[in-house]
Amino acid sequence: MGELGMEKKPFSFKHGFSSRNADKEDLAAPSTVSNDGSSLPRSSFYTLEGHDELNEQMQMIYLSVEDLKLLQQMKPIVEKDIDYITDQFYQTVLGVDKLQTIILEHSSIERLKKTLREHIIEMFEGTINEEYIAKRLTIAKIHKRVGLEPKWYLSAFQNLQNVFITVIYNETGKDNERLKVVQTVTKLLNLEQQLVLEAYEKENIREKEEQYLLVKNELKQKIAEFSGELIDLSIDTNAAVEQLVASSNEVNDTFRRTAASALESQGMATEGHGHLDSLTGQINLIYESTHAMERSVNELSSSSKQIQKIVAAVQDIADQTKILSLNATIEAARAGEHGKGFSVVEGEVSRLAEDTKNTVVRIGELTEQSGSLTRQVVEEIRKVQELTQSGRLQSIETSQLFSDIVKSMQVSTQEIVTVEEEIKVLIQTIEGIGSSTAQTAASAEYFKKATDNL
Repeated sequence: MGELGMEKKPFSFKHGFSSRNADKEDLAAPSTVSNDGSSLPRSSFYTLEGHDELNEQMQMIYLSVEDLKLLQQMKPIVEKDIDYITDQFYQTVLGVDKLQTIILEHSSIERLKKTLREHIIEMFEGTINEEYIAKRLTIAKIHKRVGLEPKWYLSAFQNLQNVFITVIYNETGKDNERLKVVQTVTKLLNLEQQLVLEAYEKENIREKEEQYLLVKNELKQKIAEFSGELIDLSIDTNAAVEQLVASSNEVNDTFRRTAASALESQGMATEGHGHLDSLTGQINLIYESTHAMERSVNELSSSSKQIQKIVAAVQDIADQTKILSLNATIEAARAGEHGKGFSVVEGEVSRLAEDTKNTVVRIGELTEQSGSLTRQVVEEIRKVQELTQSGRLQSIETSQLFSDIVKSMQVSTQEIVTVEEEIKVLIQTIEGIGSSTAQTAASAEYFKKATDNL
């Protein structure tokens, strides 16, 4: 797997064991397990200073100092068969398209084979120290970086182990020797796997922690921004609610004043309605009085006409008297001396007739003037009747209008009272919203402080 993958080559440990000509006793001598299968004393386990947990891991797989010596003895065999081991390993790996893609993307087959050879030979130097551990951690990081999943690492490692076992069986002649060598090699490979997989895990944890911190910081920033916006919004909303409460209070006060004015107007309208009723009564009395006056004037006119008839009769009498006076004068002139007394009477009758005529003329003039005035009065009375009738109708209409106004104001007053009650409820609701908004602002502030402490 690319240059990165090459360093992961921990899978490539298994190649070589001593040649068939090597001393079989030397190969079999060191072992971490007794012939009866019991474990060796604790003192024979290999330990590395400053790595307590790693020492426990090596103790758990029974990796001893003798095992490391055996690995050193196997190194010549591995070097002899190294090409076979690497070829077999990559033949299997390249059979998986995904692994081949990773290798070709990050390196080349030949380069990786070279790295794997060096890695396998180094494994059989029998030295486990800080440098050895550091290289295994590097392998894990490289594998992680090129995207090699642990399952493929384990699969390739198993393939490498199979190749090692094959080489061991080809290079050793006795079963007990093969068993000891296989046990030692599998211990080494297991330790390699532990180191690499542990590094894998730590790298995953580190990446997750980095991702967590990234997400946390991003979330923290967004929450802080949201909290800030929420605080600003809550402050603005609270201010708006306070202003709305103040406006609602002003509207409520206005409605109260309007309600009071409406009640007062209703009282005044009721009082005006009463006055209109009284005025209507008075107009009716005036209307009736004008009718009575009209009747009296009509009677006066009739009397005036009777007087005119009497005046005419008296004038006729005066005219007759004047004629008689004229006749008497004529007769007195005929009688001469004997008619002087009758002449005096004639003079008086003539004067009386003249006075009567003058008086009758004067009475006629006065009667005529009285008739003219009576007609004028009658005309004016008719006008007054018409105006009175019109006023009466208008008074009735106005009275009805006032009745309607009173009813309307009663309904309006009731509605105003209802609206006033609803506004009180609205104010209480708005005050509740304002309280909730203030609480939300406080919660947002607390939320913001909490995010700052993340």
